[in-house]
Amino acid sequence: MGLVFDSWLWEAIAVLTVVFTVAYLYATRHFSYWAKRGVPYIKPLPFMGNVKDLFLLKFSLGGFCMDVYKKMPGKPYVGFFILDRPALVLRDPDLIKKVLVKDFNYFADRHVNSDVHVDPLGFNNLFVIKGQQWKYLRMKLSPTFTSGKMKKMFSLVADCDKQMVDHLEELTNKDPTSALDIKEIAAKCTTDVISTCAFGIASNSLQDPNAEFREFGKKTFEDNIARALEVAVLFFVPSLVKLAKLHFFQKDASNFLRKVFWDTIDQREKSKTKRNDLVDLLIELKDKGSIEVEEKDKAEVEHYDHDASVVQKFDFCGDDLVAQAAIFFVAGFETSASTMSFALYELALQPKLQERLRKEITDALKDNDGHITYEMVFGLKYLDMVISETLRKYPTLPFLDRVCLKNYHIPETGLTIEKGTPVFVPLHGLQKDPQYYPNPERFDPERFSEEGKKSRVPFTYMPFGEGPHSCIGMRFGLMSAKTGVMHILTKFVVEASEDTPIPLPMSTRGVVMTPKGGIPLRFRKSPLL
Repeated sequence: MGLVFDSWLWEAIAVLTVVFTVAYLYATRHFSYWAKRGVPYIKPLPFMGNVKDLFLLKFSLGGFCMDVYKKMPGKPYVGFFILDRPALVLRDPDLIKKVLVKDFNYFADRHVNSDVHVDPLGFNNLFVIKGQQWKYLRMKLSPTFTSGKMKKMFSLVADCDKQMVDHLEELTNKDPTSALDIKEIAAKCTTDVISTCAFGIASNSLQDPNAEFREFGKKTFEDNIARALEVAVLFFVPSLVKLAKLHFFQKDASNFLRKVFWDTIDQREKSKTKRNDLVDLLIELKDKGSIEVEEKDKAEVEHYDHDASVVQKFDFCGDDLVAQAAIFFVAGFETSASTMSFALYELALQPKLQERLRKEITDALKDNDGHITYEMVFGLKYLDMVISETLRKYPTLPFLDRVCLKNYHIPETGLTIEKGTPVFVPLHGLQKDPQYYPNPERFDPERFSEEGKKSRVPFTYMPFGEGPHSCIGMRFGLMSAKTGVMHILTKFVVEASEDTPIPLPMSTRGVVMTPKGGIPLRFRKSPLL
């Protein structure tokens, strides 16, 4: 056979040109999708769509959603492309309300996914699991987080906070002028909190630099390129999860948590002891199929209709049970530690706000013989304002992800969101939008005074999500963060040092909002009583 061209080189170039052209046309075949529907969209790049900077780790997942949000001010939504797949970022609070609450059944599943065969703990936990199984699991776990159950766990949380304060005293006694990384100290404390509440054991992270729970917790959120890319694919391109054998929970962490959990269950069942922690509640769920709820807490328990033929596939045994303890551990320690440390950072920068909060705590302690109680923690109004403003400026999970389960028509704009379309709610973008929060970079707890809350536009503040998929552990997270801040401020004035960065640089990797390089602060001993 003769050559079409005079040399092999030109024939190779021709073949490559054809291959590239076909690949280009295939990769860009959907790029007119949003234009045809009259949706404002960001111009995509061939092969990468709009996610090049996300996968180059120039943005965190939440930072990416915020960047898309900011590109189209005044629009109800923004179209973009994940590689070649059309996706949507919502901007309008009324539309967000419909998606998250009113028309929840159209968007009942998260977009994130895992592979049950590769990562059973990642697939079967409450955060990731989908469909009727999610409804059933949420309904069964809802009694775990009633105020009555939280009140019983409070002493476990307070004990860990006292150990944190003792640890801070020990460090400041050695060198009163040095700055300490409150993010790492808070993370060790909340690791101890979750390990004792979720697994029934003392992890001793504050005293043991090699504590296993802390090591596996750090590994889950480790700030390296490989893990950051893995997490980005889990949330934005879940279709690749099975092919690439990616993990929501890394294998060694899963093995560790699985062993610790079953060792604790075996010991607890043999000894017949109870600690009023999550392990007790999961044992009750395993043995009885439900968790008993006190009469006064029944109004807090969620109820969902479900298809019994589907939910029978979910049993509270084996990895299905371990998965729930695992997600509470991973989600619980990082969120509470971040909120606690961000709040102390802002209070260190504004001493007058810190002084006001310390006075509120002082007055409460005097009225209660110097004891911190569950009722006190949730009764301090200014503490609640400080934590609320912290969660506005630093939402731990800065975006929500959903996938459209059936075609959804928006009468106000005429757009139909087609089945299978990923939909994202940019919490950080909404909560930093000057339209809703003037001078959004300023830390101002007065935004959450009674008057401030009345003037707030609904669905522009959602640090725990909204609707049926809202964070089931919200009450526990608030208890942990508020109690930690209170215990520290009863003993210390927190101050910025020459090592404290202003503003605080944020990591561009991972799913949760976290500072880059820690939060160094100085702690000056000044007991309130």
